[in-house]
Amino acid sequence: MGDSLFEDIVSNNDIDALLGENDNTSSQAWLVFSAGTRDYAVNSMDVKQILRNNSIFPIPFAPQYVKGIVNCNSKPMAVIDFSLLQGQGEQLKNLFLILKNKSDVAFQITDVKEFQNSMNVTIQDFPDKTDVSFFSGAINLNDSIIPILDIESIISKVKVDLENS
Repeated sequence: MGDSLFEDIVSNNDIDALLGENDNTSSQAWLVFSAGTRDYAVNSMDVKQILRNNSIFPIPFAPQYVKGIVNCNSKPMAVIDFSLLQGQGEQLKNLFLILKNKSDVAFQITDVKEFQNSMNVTIQDFPDKTDVSFFSGAINLNDSIIPILDIESIISKVKVDLENS
């Protein structure tokens, strides 16, 4: 990510915060990425690091979507293949999304698509929360609905599944 893109994101966030724009427009930037064949979004302020081509060390008896452990700055992180968790098929690239202030989890993703600021994005809620336990809402970007990952619910499922395996 270039410095000018980062500066644009930060300056847009500051302007929105000063103006107090809360009318169905996000006041933050979003990272849009793909996992398998679908696109997803996370708040860009939650992104700590994106790793490429790190080795995955398998964990025996783990659920299929837990690919193993990756070394992130001398700290082991469980690798979650989100496309497998969603039943879309196995992820093959070694590209990992590391989030801030979350459990020691790395999401295996296919590609980083783009960063979007609040001027280009509208946030929507899902009408029925029972069918979307891994999502907290969606962003509407260029007439495409992109689900926002609910990281806490994903991590809770992983913890339960690891304890039961």
